[in-house]
Amino acid sequence: MIKKIISSILISATLFSNVHAINWGLSYTNGLNQPPNGEDTVQNLAQYNTYFMGDTSKKTIYLTFDAGYENGYTATILDVLKKQNVPVAFFLLEHYIDENPELVKRMANEGHIVGNHTSSHPNITKISNTKLINEVNNLSVKFNNLTGRPLDPYFRPPEGSYAYDKLQTLQSLGYNTILWSVAYPDWDTNNQPSYESALNILNKRMHNGAIILLHSTSSTNAGILDTFITNLKNQGYEFAYLSSLPQLNTGVVKAIPSSCSFYVNSKPVNITSYMFNNTNYIKLRDFAAALDGTDNEFDIDFKDNQIIITKNSEYSYVGSELSGKSNVAAKQAKKTKQTFNSQSFNAYSIENNNYVSIRELCDAFGVQISYDALTNSVNMQVK
Repeated sequence: MIKKIISSILISATLFSNVHAINWGLSYTNGLNQPPNGEDTVQNLAQYNTYFMGDTSKKTIYLTFDAGYENGYTATILDVLKKQNVPVAFFLLEHYIDENPELVKRMANEGHIVGNHTSSHPNITKISNTKLINEVNNLSVKFNNLTGRPLDPYFRPPEGSYAYDKLQTLQSLGYNTILWSVAYPDWDTNNQPSYESALNILNKRMHNGAIILLHSTSSTNAGILDTFITNLKNQGYEFAYLSSLPQLNTGVVKAIPSSCSFYVNSKPVNITSYMFNNTNYIKLRDFAAALDGTDNEFDIDFKDNQIIITKNSEYSYVGSELSGKSNVAAKQAKKTKQTFNSQSFNAYSIENNNYVSIRELCDAFGVQISYDALTNSVNMQVK
């Protein structure tokens, strides 16, 4: 009988914990620039692919914006992010996509993560799992129809409210739920904090591995963002994608658009390039197109996840080569899983295109390369 009673209590406790609503909150009582205590633990949340901060031993931070509606400041925010080459995550609602399609496309095209904040902003602890699935799927379809690309697999619960059964449902749909470890009262558009007080609060709460929540509706956030980012960079912080959180990291790195100009035999060519560790990586197909018709030309084919390079062969265009400078803030890049048939290249994949170290390519194809620091230009000499 005692065993049955204990068993019944445990079952009841389990069921209760599974439906018990948690309203996310933080306690900053551990001191300045120290990780806060949350309403839940890192370990417990991780079981549901839910995170509120990253590795607290490294000066890496993750900047996120909730965009419930447009208040006239998002374009300014995007301008600052592009200037600073900082990637962020925007969490959107369905009506935001309906009313601001160009801003949404700009978020996606400029290399930012775009995540799910539900279609209509319900407290997810007060709706059924079926309703939750409809909420996230409707938003995902709306985004895909507009941009032609999938919504990124990150979810932020409205009001920061969640229950474990809802986190499990989101997990089953492939989402990672993203809470936060740094925030401040920025949401009341009729009572915006001063620039000085906002920066003061944020700087005190900043810590290694922080996930920062800001609202794009805030005039103060738009006004302080450039200074805020600069201050954090000066303190040695690096801004990263949510996809590079330690629990999620699958080799994702940040690719920064190169500011170099490229020339072949002193004639300008449009080559898309990104910087990794101060090294230019250029689109492989751009390089092939630029050398087409010269003694150094080569063709590219793809078979069985292998890139087949044929030297001294006329290049076959596919229509997207020589696309020029990428007008974005940053992109997510991964080490390419594809192999090359005859060369060993250090390559990254960005939006399904292969980018290879320009010096490695020039060495492999007998192209002389020089760099002019005064004009920030790269010249390749071919025959």
